[in-house]
Amino acid sequence: LPVVLVVFLSIGAWRIARHGVLTRQMPAIEMLGAVTVLCVDKTGTLTENRMAVSELAAGIESVTLAKLGDEALPEVFHETLEYGMLAGHRDPLDPMEKAILASGSTLLAGSEHIHRDWTLVSEYPLSPDMLAMSRVWRSPDLRDYVIAAKGAPEAIASLCHLDAAAEAAMAAEVTRMAARGLRILAVARARFSTAPELPAIQNDFPFVLCGLIGLADPVRADVPEAIRECRGAGVRVVMITGDYPVTALEIARQAGLDTQAGALTGADVAGLDDAALAQAAHKVNVFCRMMPAQKLRLVEAFKASGDIVAMTGDGVNDAPALKAAHVGIAMARGTDVARE
Repeated sequence: LPVVLVVFLSIGAWRIARHGVLTRQMPAIEMLGAVTVLCVDKTGTLTENRMAVSELAAGIESVTLAKLGDEALPEVFHETLEYGMLAGHRDPLDPMEKAILASGSTLLAGSEHIHRDWTLVSEYPLSPDMLAMSRVWRSPDLRDYVIAAKGAPEAIASLCHLDAAAEAAMAAEVTRMAARGLRILAVARARFSTAPELPAIQNDFPFVLCGLIGLADPVRADVPEAIRECRGAGVRVVMITGDYPVTALEIARQAGLDTQAGALTGADVAGLDDAALAQAAHKVNVFCRMMPAQKLRLVEAFKASGDIVAMTGDGVNDAPALKAAHVGIAMARGTDVARE
Protein backbone atom coordinates (compact mmCIF):
# COMPACT_ATOMS: atom_id res chain seq x y z
CA LEU A 1 0.00 0.00 0.00
CA PRO A 2 2.78 2.56 0.76
CA VAL A 3 4.35 1.88 -2.63
CA VAL A 4 0.99 2.29 -4.40
CA LEU A 5 0.32 5.62 -2.60
CA VAL A 6 3.75 6.99 -3.48
CA VAL A 7 3.37 5.98 -7.14
CA PHE A 8 -0.10 7.50 -7.46
CA LEU A 9 0.96 10.75 -5.76
CA SER A 10 3.99 10.92 -8.05
CA ILE A 11 1.83 10.37 -11.14
CA GLY A 12 -0.52 13.12 -9.94
CA ALA A 13 2.36 15.54 -9.37
CA TRP A 14 3.79 14.70 -12.81
CA ARG A 15 0.43 15.35 -14.51
CA ILE A 16 0.07 18.69 -12.70
CA ALA A 17 3.64 19.63 -13.66
CA ARG A 18 2.76 19.08 -17.34
CA HIS A 19 0.34 22.01 -16.92
CA GLY A 20 3.16 24.26 -15.68
CA VAL A 21 2.45 23.89 -11.96
CA LEU A 22 4.74 22.63 -9.20
CA THR A 23 3.08 22.07 -5.84
CA ARG A 24 4.78 21.80 -2.46
CA GLN A 25 1.61 20.44 -0.82
CA MET A 26 -0.82 18.28 -2.80
CA PRO A 27 -3.89 19.42 -0.75
CA ALA A 28 -3.33 22.92 -2.17
CA ILE A 29 -4.55 21.67 -5.56
CA GLU A 30 -7.75 20.37 -3.98
CA MET A 31 -8.14 23.61 -1.99
CA LEU A 32 -8.07 25.60 -5.26
CA GLY A 33 -11.46 24.09 -6.09
CA ALA A 34 -12.95 25.79 -3.04
CA VAL A 35 -11.36 29.23 -3.54
CA THR A 36 -13.80 32.17 -3.47
CA VAL A 37 -11.33 35.09 -3.72
CA LEU A 38 -8.19 35.24 -5.86
CA CYS A 39 -5.83 38.10 -4.93
CA VAL A 40 -3.42 38.89 -7.75
CA ASP A 41 -0.55 41.31 -8.04
CA LYS A 42 -0.40 43.36 -11.24
CA THR A 43 3.15 43.35 -12.58
CA GLY A 44 4.12 39.99 -14.03
CA THR A 45 0.72 38.43 -13.30
CA LEU A 46 -1.88 40.55 -15.08
CA THR A 47 0.79 42.26 -17.18
CA GLU A 48 3.66 40.90 -19.27
CA ASN A 49 6.34 42.38 -16.96
CA ARG A 50 8.09 43.75 -20.04
CA MET A 51 8.51 47.40 -19.14
CA ALA A 52 9.33 50.02 -21.76
CA VAL A 53 9.61 53.77 -21.39
CA SER A 54 6.62 55.17 -23.25
CA GLU A 55 6.47 58.86 -22.32
CA LEU A 56 8.61 61.56 -20.72
CA ALA A 57 7.38 64.79 -19.18
CA ALA A 58 9.39 67.81 -18.03
CA GLY A 59 7.74 71.04 -16.96
CA ILE A 60 4.81 71.70 -19.27
CA GLU A 61 6.21 69.58 -22.11
CA SER A 62 5.84 65.88 -22.80
CA VAL A 63 6.90 63.47 -25.52
CA THR A 64 5.72 60.00 -26.56
CA LEU A 65 8.79 58.02 -27.56
CA ALA A 66 6.93 55.93 -30.16
CA LYS A 67 6.22 59.13 -32.10
CA LEU A 68 9.86 60.25 -32.17
CA GLY A 69 10.80 57.95 -35.02
CA ASP A 70 14.33 58.81 -36.14
CA GLU A 71 14.25 62.23 -34.49
CA ALA A 72 16.56 63.02 -31.59
CA LEU A 73 15.11 63.31 -28.10
CA PRO A 74 14.49 67.01 -27.38
CA GLU A 75 17.04 68.53 -24.98
CA VAL A 76 14.41 69.40 -22.37
CA PHE A 77 13.94 65.68 -21.56
CA HIS A 78 17.63 64.74 -21.37
CA GLU A 79 17.95 65.57 -17.67
CA THR A 80 14.95 63.44 -16.70
CA LEU A 81 16.34 60.38 -18.46
CA GLU A 82 19.90 61.08 -17.28
CA TYR A 83 18.99 61.25 -13.59
CA GLY A 84 16.50 58.40 -13.99
CA MET A 85 19.45 56.24 -15.02
CA LEU A 86 21.65 57.53 -12.20
CA ALA A 87 18.93 56.74 -9.65
CA GLY A 88 19.02 53.06 -10.65
CA HIS A 89 21.62 50.33 -10.64
CA ARG A 90 24.21 50.02 -13.39
CA ASP A 91 23.34 46.36 -13.90
CA PRO A 92 19.69 46.35 -12.84
CA LEU A 93 17.39 43.42 -12.16
CA ASP A 94 14.24 45.51 -11.74
CA PRO A 95 12.21 45.66 -15.01
CA MET A 96 11.60 49.41 -14.63
CA GLU A 97 15.29 50.17 -14.15
CA LYS A 98 16.12 47.94 -17.11
CA ALA A 99 13.67 49.88 -19.29
CA ILE A 100 15.04 53.27 -18.21
CA LEU A 101 18.63 52.12 -18.79
CA ALA A 102 17.76 50.75 -22.24
CA SER A 103 16.02 53.97 -23.32
CA GLY A 104 18.72 56.21 -21.88
CA SER A 105 21.55 54.22 -23.44
CA THR A 106 19.87 54.54 -26.85
CA LEU A 107 18.45 58.06 -26.77
CA LEU A 108 21.41 59.68 -24.97
CA ALA A 109 24.18 57.68 -26.67
CA GLY A 110 27.29 59.73 -27.35
CA SER A 111 26.16 62.64 -25.17
CA GLU A 112 27.53 64.08 -21.95
CA HIS A 113 24.56 62.57 -20.07
CA ILE A 114 26.09 59.07 -19.90
CA HIS A 115 28.32 58.79 -16.80
CA ARG A 116 30.17 55.49 -16.84
CA ASP A 117 33.17 57.04 -15.02
CA TRP A 118 31.17 58.26 -12.01
CA THR A 119 31.66 56.51 -8.66
CA LEU A 120 28.78 55.47 -6.41
CA VAL A 121 29.31 56.89 -2.90
CA SER A 122 26.13 55.97 -1.04
CA GLU A 123 22.46 55.19 -1.50
CA TYR A 124 19.19 55.69 0.35
CA PRO A 125 16.82 52.76 -0.23
CA LEU A 126 13.06 52.73 -0.59
CA SER A 127 11.18 52.59 2.72
CA PRO A 128 7.54 52.38 3.86
CA ASP A 129 7.75 56.02 4.95
CA MET A 130 9.38 57.27 1.75
CA LEU A 131 8.51 55.58 -1.56
CA ALA A 132 11.63 56.90 -3.27
CA MET A 133 15.28 55.92 -3.51
CA SER A 134 18.35 58.11 -3.94
CA ARG A 135 21.89 57.35 -5.08
CA VAL A 136 24.87 59.58 -4.34
CA TRP A 137 27.56 59.86 -7.02
CA ARG A 138 30.98 61.47 -7.27
CA SER A 139 32.08 62.89 -10.60
CA PRO A 140 35.77 63.18 -11.52
CA ASP A 141 35.06 66.72 -12.77
CA LEU A 142 32.93 68.06 -9.89
CA ARG A 143 33.82 68.90 -6.29
CA ASP A 144 30.27 68.27 -5.02
CA TYR A 145 28.32 65.05 -4.77
CA VAL A 146 25.54 64.53 -7.32
CA ILE A 147 22.36 62.91 -6.01
CA ALA A 148 19.72 61.29 -8.22
CA ALA A 149 16.32 60.25 -6.86
CA LYS A 150 13.37 58.40 -8.36
CA GLY A 151 10.15 57.07 -6.94
CA ALA A 152 6.44 57.64 -6.50
CA PRO A 153 5.44 61.13 -7.70
CA GLU A 154 4.01 62.08 -4.32
CA ALA A 155 7.25 61.02 -2.59
CA ILE A 156 9.44 62.99 -5.00
CA ALA A 157 7.12 66.01 -4.60
CA SER A 158 7.78 65.78 -0.85
CA LEU A 159 11.55 65.48 -1.37
CA CYS A 160 11.51 68.57 -3.62
CA HIS A 161 9.34 70.54 -1.17
CA LEU A 162 7.07 71.65 -4.02
CA ASP A 163 4.62 74.44 -3.33
CA ALA A 164 0.88 73.84 -3.74
CA ALA A 165 0.75 75.14 -7.33
CA ALA A 166 3.72 73.06 -8.51
CA GLU A 167 2.40 69.95 -6.75
CA ALA A 168 -1.05 70.41 -8.35
CA ALA A 169 0.51 70.80 -11.81
CA MET A 170 2.59 67.65 -11.26
CA ALA A 171 -0.46 65.71 -10.03
CA ALA A 172 -2.45 66.75 -13.12
CA GLU A 173 0.33 65.50 -15.41
CA VAL A 174 0.62 62.24 -13.46
CA THR A 175 -3.13 61.69 -13.75
CA ARG A 176 -3.04 62.34 -17.52
CA MET A 177 -0.24 59.81 -18.05
CA ALA A 178 -1.70 57.27 -15.63
CA ALA A 179 -5.03 57.35 -17.47
CA ARG A 180 -3.19 55.63 -20.34
CA GLY A 181 -2.26 52.79 -17.97
CA LEU A 182 1.34 53.95 -17.60
CA ARG A 183 3.34 53.36 -14.45
CA ILE A 184 4.73 56.73 -13.37
CA LEU A 185 8.06 57.50 -11.74
CA ALA A 186 9.19 61.01 -10.82
CA VAL A 187 12.88 61.95 -11.01
CA ALA A 188 14.79 64.59 -9.04
CA ARG A 189 18.40 65.80 -8.74
CA ALA A 190 20.52 67.54 -6.10
CA ARG A 191 24.06 68.71 -5.39
CA PHE A 192 25.67 68.43 -1.97
CA SER A 193 29.00 69.67 -0.64
CA THR A 194 31.63 66.99 -0.01
CA ALA A 195 32.90 68.78 3.11
CA PRO A 196 30.37 67.66 5.78
CA GLU A 197 29.04 64.15 6.25
CA LEU A 198 26.10 63.00 4.18
CA PRO A 199 22.73 63.51 5.89
CA ALA A 200 21.02 60.59 7.60
CA ILE A 201 17.89 60.82 5.44
CA GLN A 202 17.38 61.73 1.79
CA ASN A 203 14.85 64.46 2.70
CA ASP A 204 17.74 66.71 3.72
CA PHE A 205 19.13 67.07 0.19
CA PRO A 206 18.08 70.18 -1.79
CA PHE A 207 16.25 68.25 -4.50
CA VAL A 208 14.95 69.85 -7.70
CA LEU A 209 12.31 68.08 -9.82
CA CYS A 210 13.56 66.88 -13.22
CA GLY A 211 10.40 65.33 -14.66
CA LEU A 212 8.28 62.22 -15.01
CA ILE A 213 8.89 58.86 -16.70
CA GLY A 214 5.88 56.86 -17.90
CA LEU A 215 6.47 53.14 -18.37
CA ALA A 216 4.16 50.83 -20.30
CA ASP A 217 3.61 47.23 -19.27
CA PRO A 218 0.88 45.68 -21.45
CA VAL A 219 -1.81 43.42 -20.03
CA ARG A 220 -1.26 39.77 -20.99
CA ALA A 221 -3.44 38.80 -23.93
CA ASP A 222 -4.97 35.84 -22.10
CA VAL A 223 -5.81 37.72 -18.88
CA PRO A 224 -9.33 39.00 -19.74
CA GLU A 225 -10.45 35.50 -20.70
CA ALA A 226 -8.87 34.03 -17.57
CA ILE A 227 -10.72 36.54 -15.39
CA ARG A 228 -14.00 35.72 -17.16
CA GLU A 229 -13.31 32.03 -16.51
CA CYS A 230 -12.70 32.75 -12.81
CA ARG A 231 -15.92 34.75 -12.60
CA GLY A 232 -17.83 31.90 -14.25
CA ALA A 233 -16.39 29.51 -11.67
CA GLY A 234 -17.58 31.73 -8.82
CA VAL A 235 -14.13 33.09 -8.01
CA ARG A 236 -13.83 36.82 -7.37
CA VAL A 237 -10.57 38.36 -8.61
CA VAL A 238 -9.02 41.23 -6.63
CA MET A 239 -5.95 43.18 -7.79
CA ILE A 240 -3.35 44.33 -5.24
CA THR A 241 -0.57 46.57 -6.51
CA GLY A 242 1.86 49.27 -5.50
CA ASP A 243 0.86 51.45 -8.45
CA TYR A 244 -0.71 54.89 -8.58
CA PRO A 245 -4.56 54.68 -8.27
CA VAL A 246 -5.38 55.94 -11.78
CA THR A 247 -2.87 53.53 -13.34
CA ALA A 248 -4.21 50.64 -11.28
CA LEU A 249 -7.81 51.34 -12.27
CA GLU A 250 -6.96 51.59 -15.98
CA ILE A 251 -5.02 48.29 -15.95
CA ALA A 252 -7.89 46.69 -14.02
CA ARG A 253 -10.38 47.87 -16.67
CA GLN A 254 -8.17 46.51 -19.46
CA ALA A 255 -7.96 43.18 -17.61
CA GLY A 256 -11.74 42.98 -17.25
CA LEU A 257 -12.10 43.58 -13.52
CA ASP A 258 -15.13 45.37 -12.10
CA THR A 259 -13.92 48.86 -11.12
CA GLN A 260 -17.26 50.51 -10.27
CA ALA A 261 -16.37 50.68 -6.58
CA GLY A 262 -13.11 52.52 -7.37
CA ALA A 263 -9.85 51.78 -5.60
CA LEU A 264 -8.56 51.78 -2.04
CA THR A 265 -4.99 52.88 -1.32
CA GLY A 266 -2.68 51.52 1.34
CA ALA A 267 -3.25 54.72 3.32
CA ASP A 268 -7.02 54.10 3.16
CA VAL A 269 -6.54 50.54 4.39
CA ALA A 270 -4.30 51.71 7.24
CA GLY A 271 -7.03 54.11 8.35
CA LEU A 272 -9.75 51.43 8.58
CA ASP A 273 -10.38 49.17 11.53
CA ASP A 274 -10.84 45.44 10.91
CA ALA A 275 -14.64 45.63 10.64
CA ALA A 276 -14.57 48.56 8.21
CA LEU A 277 -11.86 46.88 6.12
CA ALA A 278 -13.88 43.65 5.91
CA GLN A 279 -16.88 45.66 4.72
CA ALA A 280 -14.85 47.59 2.13
CA ALA A 281 -13.19 44.40 0.90
CA HIS A 282 -16.61 43.01 -0.08
CA LYS A 283 -17.06 45.86 -2.61
CA VAL A 284 -13.66 47.01 -3.84
CA ASN A 285 -11.65 44.96 -6.37
CA VAL A 286 -8.64 47.26 -6.80
CA PHE A 287 -6.16 47.98 -4.01
CA CYS A 288 -3.18 50.22 -4.83
CA ARG A 289 -0.11 51.76 -3.18
CA MET A 290 -0.13 48.70 -0.93
CA MET A 291 2.78 47.83 1.35
CA PRO A 292 3.56 44.21 2.42
CA ALA A 293 1.88 44.58 5.82
CA GLN A 294 -1.26 45.97 4.19
CA LYS A 295 -1.38 43.11 1.67
CA LEU A 296 -1.17 40.68 4.58
CA ARG A 297 -3.93 42.52 6.46
CA LEU A 298 -6.19 42.43 3.40
CA VAL A 299 -5.74 38.67 3.00
CA GLU A 300 -6.52 38.22 6.70
CA ALA A 301 -9.68 40.37 6.27
CA PHE A 302 -10.93 38.10 3.48
CA LYS A 303 -10.21 35.01 5.59
CA ALA A 304 -12.01 36.51 8.58
CA SER A 305 -15.08 37.04 6.37
CA GLY A 306 -15.20 33.32 5.60
CA ASP A 307 -13.62 33.46 2.15
CA ILE A 308 -11.17 30.85 0.89
CA VAL A 309 -8.28 32.96 -0.37
CA ALA A 310 -5.66 32.27 -3.03
CA MET A 311 -2.85 34.80 -3.51
CA THR A 312 -0.44 35.15 -6.44
CA GLY A 313 2.84 37.01 -6.23
CA ASP A 314 6.46 37.04 -7.29
CA GLY A 315 8.31 39.51 -5.07
CA VAL A 316 9.77 39.53 -1.58
CA ASN A 317 7.05 42.01 -0.59
CA ASP A 318 4.39 39.42 -1.54
CA ALA A 319 5.83 36.71 0.73
CA PRO A 320 3.82 37.44 3.94
CA ALA A 321 0.51 37.47 2.05
CA LEU A 322 1.47 34.36 0.03
CA LYS A 323 2.11 32.47 3.26
CA ALA A 324 -1.05 33.73 4.98
CA ALA A 325 -3.43 32.82 2.13
CA HIS A 326 -5.09 29.40 2.07
CA VAL A 327 -3.30 28.82 -1.24
CA GLY A 328 -0.13 30.75 -2.11
CA ILE A 329 0.77 30.80 -5.80
CA ALA A 330 4.30 31.99 -6.70
CA MET A 331 4.90 33.07 -10.27
CA ALA A 332 7.63 31.14 -12.09
CA ARG A 333 9.85 34.16 -12.74
CA GLY A 334 9.52 35.41 -9.15
CA THR A 335 12.01 35.62 -6.30
CA ASP A 336 13.31 32.64 -4.35
CA VAL A 337 11.55 33.96 -1.24
CA ALA A 338 8.15 33.97 -2.94
CA ARG A 339 8.65 30.47 -4.39
CA GLU A 340 9.79 29.08 -1.04
